[in-house]
Amino acid sequence: MKALAVQRFLRSLGLPGVLALLGLLLAAALAWLGQGWEREAAANAAQADRLRAQLRLQRAAGPASSETAPATAAQWWQALPPASARQQRLADLLEMGLRLGLQSSRSEHRLSVDAATGLERLRVTMPLSGGYEPLRQYIEAALRHDPGLSLDGLKLRRASPQAAELEAELQWSLHGRAESAAGSETR
Repeated sequence: MKALAVQRFLRSLGLPGVLALLGLLLAAALAWLGQGWEREAAANAAQADRLRAQLRLQRAAGPASSETAPATAAQWWQALPPASARQQRLADLLEMGLRLGLQSSRSEHRLSVDAATGLERLRVTMPLSGGYEPLRQYIEAALRHDPGLSLDGLKLRRASPQAAELEAELQWSLHGRAESAAGSETR
């Protein structure tokens, strides 16, 4: 009985009505499939973003060093970057944080040079805000990237226990060979 009613309904529509009905059904089916494709496309885009961020981190971290730590103080001093690389090293340090989405309003720098040892130290105080994971990745990438960098202090705060964002204050030291000492070594 239902089949007979459907046939009568289709005949009453005529050929243009049946084609229009089939077009509507096809559009509904494509819309339903499109939602699945949109979800898949969004998931793929999110995965691509994660992979791009991971690649940026790996590029920022530089090639993995297979060398062992210097055995003597003289070897350690020789392995330090020269003072002429100080600005680029500082720029690299700041850029790594920005690439990971960490927000920094300012940073403070203080340079000290020990003329007797030929060691220079640029102290960098850097307040940041962002998620825990990007902050952890930033610290790891920065320490891997620069052999003359040390993390001297780390303070973490959350506005509330449920807050996803952290407020951090990092205190770094960029160690390097002072220009005057580097010049006397090469003579």
